[in-house]
Amino acid sequence: MSTYKERMEAYARHAALLASQDNTPTLRQAARWIKEADKIVVGGAAGLSAAGGMDYMSHETLEQVFPQLSKRGYDHLWKALWDPDRTQEQKWAMLAAEALWARFDYPVIPAYTHLLHILKDKDYFVLTSNIDGQFIKGGFDPRRVFEPQGSIALLQCSRPCCDTLWDGEPFYRQIARDIDPVSFSCPPEDIPHCPHCGAPLVQNLRGPDCFIPRETMKNKQPFEDFMKEAEQASTLFLELGVGFNSPGLIRHYFQRLTWLWPNARLIRFNRDYPSTPEKLGDRALPVGGDLKENLLKLGRFCQEDP
Repeated sequence: MSTYKERMEAYARHAALLASQDNTPTLRQAARWIKEADKIVVGGAAGLSAAGGMDYMSHETLEQVFPQLSKRGYDHLWKALWDPDRTQEQKWAMLAAEALWARFDYPVIPAYTHLLHILKDKDYFVLTSNIDGQFIKGGFDPRRVFEPQGSIALLQCSRPCCDTLWDGEPFYRQIARDIDPVSFSCPPEDIPHCPHCGAPLVQNLRGPDCFIPRETMKNKQPFEDFMKEAEQASTLFLELGVGFNSPGLIRHYFQRLTWLWPNARLIRFNRDYPSTPEKLGDRALPVGGDLKENLLKLGRFCQEDP
């Protein structure tokens, strides 16, 4: 049995091999599978947004967008957001800066519009672990996007004493205006509190025991209905930029259903982890290399006559 480190090293070698090869035949085959599919289940994660510059693991992005955090010694934004030594004032300053950058102010990432163009005539549903709202910004039907991880756009009571959800943007804007550039902290009075019980507000994200799922889960039933139909159809799982931060939500889920459903196929677009399970054989297609460029090429091939 291989160790986790050995598996990751094998993934890296395979990714480098695929990136070094001409993937035109692979993308032409992907285009054929898309055309042949009756239903397409899209799985989008951080790698899809990173293809447009929204890269939480990039030191270059941190230096360009959050230079104060770079000066404080952080290597990337993800490390800053999970720093256990932050004060509450620093935590909220970072949360506000991140939310304004990723959710409210970031322009539409071209990879999403390229993907929508590819799927424009297909029966699709999106399952995403992203909290940046790029699928909706990019023009996808909001009724066909399931975001079970929650939303940084909304705040809720941490107790919770009620099921009210508040628009986070006004709070984030106020905090951002007051951030001290040296300590990267906000005044204590800027930290939002529940107007009903006085408890601190938190982002409406899955994980804490206080999570209020009402808005997040509104598309759960439509997604499950779609999947019931997909089980009996010629279904394509189209996975984009899904790594190992939360592989159970999309990566492992798509692999398992492809294995269980005899008429299902899987296409995995991934710069770092494109490998697919051997047991899926020729029903799985790994695509490495630059995701944005791959979607551009795939779009052209999908427009070609059969």
